[in-house]
Amino acid sequence: MSNLPRIISWKSVFLLSLLIILAVMSLQTPKPCQDIITYRIGKVDDRFGLTRQEFALAVNMAAVMWGKPLGWEMFREDSSGAIEINLVYDYRQESSDKLKKLNYKIDNTKTSYEDLKVRLENLHTEYNQNSAELANNLSMYNSRLNAFNANVEYWNIQSGIRESVHKNLTQERDELNALREKLQVRQDDLRRLKDTINSMVVVINEIATNINLDLVNYQNTGNTLGREFCEGLYENKNGKQTINIYQFDNDYRLVRVLAHELGHALKLNHSADTSAVMYRLIQSDVIELSPNDIAALRKRCDNQ
Repeated sequence: MSNLPRIISWKSVFLLSLLIILAVMSLQTPKPCQDIITYRIGKVDDRFGLTRQEFALAVNMAAVMWGKPLGWEMFREDSSGAIEINLVYDYRQESSDKLKKLNYKIDNTKTSYEDLKVRLENLHTEYNQNSAELANNLSMYNSRLNAFNANVEYWNIQSGIRESVHKNLTQERDELNALREKLQVRQDDLRRLKDTINSMVVVINEIATNINLDLVNYQNTGNTLGREFCEGLYENKNGKQTINIYQFDNDYRLVRVLAHELGHALKLNHSADTSAVMYRLIQSDVIELSPNDIAALRKRCDNQ
């Protein structure tokens, strides 16, 4: 049996080497989710009644929720972390706080929605009536004030003024000052009523959005308010990642809102499962992932 020489061309050597390199690279390249995402605590508005430490603890609880199913750390707090997480107090939380102080019951139910709508209609009727009455009284006040000023101007150019006229002018001045103060109080009351109406519009629309009911909109009192309620928002713009939390009803709700936005930071999309943390609306205070969330996470992290 003859020995045949084994000839390996340089092309074969090159291809074999390339395959070995690619195989090594594939083993060394981490799967998605294996690189820990860092975050830092940014602004924490003290009007929420939370310290930075308490807010940081809530963020950590939300971060642990995502790491638990896979058994490794997904997020880590770092002073120079990639994601800045802020607690921002604006009209959303302010609206809820105002209604709570007025002993309004607020929850994501149709009963609460209908009750608030009835109260809103009554307040809106009251606002329109008081506004029309105040406008009429202001008009009468301005007419009296103009007549008074004209009378004073007339007597100022006269050589003298009778004591009875001076007494009448003094009395009219005092009455006008008292009336102005009363009108100012009524204006302040009307402004507070308007603020309450605007707060109710915001809260009612939050409930309506959560349970798929009709939104309300009063253009003359609340046209500066957005129609969509957003408790939190994750953004990645110009290489800067931020999570802003705007509103929450309790500590559990805060953790769930944070978990939802951290899910977006993991590049997870909204879920069609209403019980999922990644459902587009926050409908529960449960601070654990649903099976749907875990399945989406595993699919994301196993995808190379």
